Amino acid sequence: MPSYDVLIIGGGNLGLWTAYFLAKRGLHRIAVCERYWAGFGATTRSAGIVRQQGGSETAVKLGKWSRELYQELGRELGLGSGFVEVGYYVLASTPEERAAFQELVTLRQRCGVENTWLEPSELAQRLPFVDWSRYLGATYTPNDGFVYPHIVARNITHAVLRAGVALFEECEVQEIEPLASGYRVRTTRGTFEAERVVDAAGPRGARRIGELVGIDVPVSAARHQIVSFPTRPADLPANFPMLFVLAKGYYLRPDEHGLLLGMSNPAEQPDPTDRFLLEFDWDYFERLKPDWEATIPALRGLPIGRAWTGSIDYTPDHLPIIDEPRFGFYVLAAGGHGMMWGPALGMKMAELILDERVSDLPDEEIRLSRFQEPGKVRDAIALPFPTR
Repeated sequence: MPSYDVLIIGGGNLGLWTAYFLAKRGLHRIAVCERYWAGFGATTRSAGIVRQQGGSETAVKLGKWSRELYQELGRELGLGSGFVEVGYYVLASTPEERAAFQELVTLRQRCGVENTWLEPSELAQRLPFVDWSRYLGATYTPNDGFVYPHIVARNITHAVLRAGVALFEECEVQEIEPLASGYRVRTTRGTFEAERVVDAAGPRGARRIGELVGIDVPVSAARHQIVSFPTRPADLPANFPMLFVLAKGYYLRPDEHGLLLGMSNPAEQPDPTDRFLLEFDWDYFERLKPDWEATIPALRGLPIGRAWTGSIDYTPDHLPIIDEPRFGFYVLAAGGHGMMWGPALGMKMAELILDERVSDLPDEEIRLSRFQEPGKVRDAIALPFPTR
């Protein structure tokens, strides 16, 4: 029976980066079990936004580290990192957002992120294609950007295989049996034993894997929608900066020769199915369309090249879980930001496994036990997720 030091359940961005950092720090017997294929699920269906403008200390730091790690891995492999730096504006629509955003600038600067508040008059000079009469200002970070998900999935898969990690695809975990020392994991590709097990199973598996050992992992899946426009209006410069209208739950970024727009419906309910491909809500698309066309009039009438849905994992406070709730059993969840935070989450999970601690992040923003009492912290700069 194959035996490993660490067996990671989930071959998406979180699980693969955890394996990478464990191997990088000298651990040799590592396995990843993925019930489909590496990067198949939420990872390659995402929009790839990498934003350092989080709404809490943890959110800011994870975004900052992940941006750097994506680029470092590209240099290590001698491949394109998949990261494109264009800058990012987060738009304030209400007086309440304006006040909250201005306070967050200080937090981000304290965490080492370049971030500024800009008034509508200055924004109108910088981005004349936006109707700034609709907004009260925006925060801006010049070195935010995005990644092409398929490129970064390729890179991290290549990196873990090159490091000697055993990657088992089409390997669904069916049972986890605690042993006197470690765990026995039964899968569709055989039975393994491991001293330690990591639950990094994402929006479609994290809760189910936790249940196999009697642990409640409050991770649910919500539908997110993305459309890609194959052409870019002449009013928008090439590699224009990204925009996030937080109050409406949509964002815009460059994409190949055109642009990409992602959106989440505040009325969306948790999706209990195991499907990654969900029905596109064209009714909601049409309801929201006048808003972004009013914000950027050049978008009116653009033809759509692609439209798809993805499942985003979320936690009640939009923050991650990096914890060991049972000896030798670890939980890693992204709180809705798997592509944005994946590299840093993998780095911190490896640290918890090998050093038995997580440095530089506040416990109250990462531990599983925080959900047993009323939430004290939330990441306020996040897409609208269901409230349950």
